[in-house]
Amino acid sequence: MSPIPTGRLFGTASGHDLVLTRTFRAPAEDVWASITESERTARWFGPWGPCWRSR
Repeated sequence: MSPIPTGRLFGTASGHDLVLTRTFRAPAEDVWASITESERTARWFGPWGPCWRSR
C-alpha cells in the first residue's frame, strides 16, 4: 500500500465528489472485496453508522 493516501475533491452539478487513491500489493479482486463487503471495510475504517448516542 502506498504510505500516503491521496485525494482530490471535484465539483459536480449536485455538489462534490471526493476521489481517494491508494496503491495496494494485492489482487484487484481482494481489494474490491475489501471495499464492497461491510465486514471487511470495517477493518479499515471502523463500523458504519451513527457516531453519536442519545442519552
